[in-house]
Amino acid sequence: MQEQEGAPGALFVREAMGRATEELAEPPGLTAGAVREGRRRRLRARLAVGGAAVCTAALAATGLAALPGTGSGSGSGGDAGPAPLQMAAAPTAGPRVFPTTTVVPTASPGPSASGPAVPEAERLRIEDFRQRSANVLHDLLPAEVGSISLLSDHVSDYLGESPRGDLLLRLSVSPHTGGGPPDGPCTNTPVGQEVRVKTSVCKRVRVTDTVTGTTWRAVDGDGLTSTSVSFRLGSSDVYVGIMPYGKNRLSSPVPVDQVVAFAQQPRVMALLDEGDRHPVEEAQLSGPAYEE
Repeated sequence: MQEQEGAPGALFVREAMGRATEELAEPPGLTAGAVREGRRRRLRARLAVGGAAVCTAALAATGLAALPGTGSGSGSGGDAGPAPLQMAAAPTAGPRVFPTTTVVPTASPGPSASGPAVPEAERLRIEDFRQRSANVLHDLLPAEVGSISLLSDHVSDYLGESPRGDLLLRLSVSPHTGGGPPDGPCTNTPVGQEVRVKTSVCKRVRVTDTVTGTTWRAVDGDGLTSTSVSFRLGSSDVYVGIMPYGKNRLSSPVPVDQVVAFAQQPRVMALLDEGDRHPVEEAQLSGPAYEE
């Protein structure tokens, strides 16, 4: 008999009979109390089952919320995907210091003459500007230019050394001397139009929305190439050039369009703007240029 009561069919019949008798009026006599007790037991059983289901759902939701990437996203789909990993901050590296190099004079394009001694504070300011300039040359130019060092006593010049050869890197922002720019083959040409002059090519380019410049790709008698861009910025003349230098000379590995792209970088423009507002090429470091 107990096995029959425990069968699924018996449970179904018992439940159906319970629902059918719930709405009936309580019978008189002792039976009424038994009926009320039976109804209370069925109600407690239902509440227990419902409470267990609610607890189970709450635990499941809590567990899902604890999993990474299962929270609702900000988009309309509500699914943000896996949360990004939070990487530990890398230790801050110390400032890079580039060495200063002295070399024997060569056919360098016009090294400056010896300048007067400058106050220590001014010398440190110029040195800091040069170190930061060398840093952007190192970071933003192709690796083919080699390792960077400062050329002594010439504020705008840097040396690029690699197993393939040596380069002079010039990042110059000097106060404008007054007067208009000299006439040249690209002075009045449309932007982007190349003009050939013997073995060299010049072209007007747009550096910013309001600044145009001139690029040159020049080939010397040894067949080695120099690339450069020049333009006016504020009250200064800017020149960015890469050219063969020294005894182990190398053609510029940077095309003119990449030289322009380098000059347009925010870090470079910030340096050029600083050099325009606070000139560094008016005061030269003391001592002869390019001595060894």
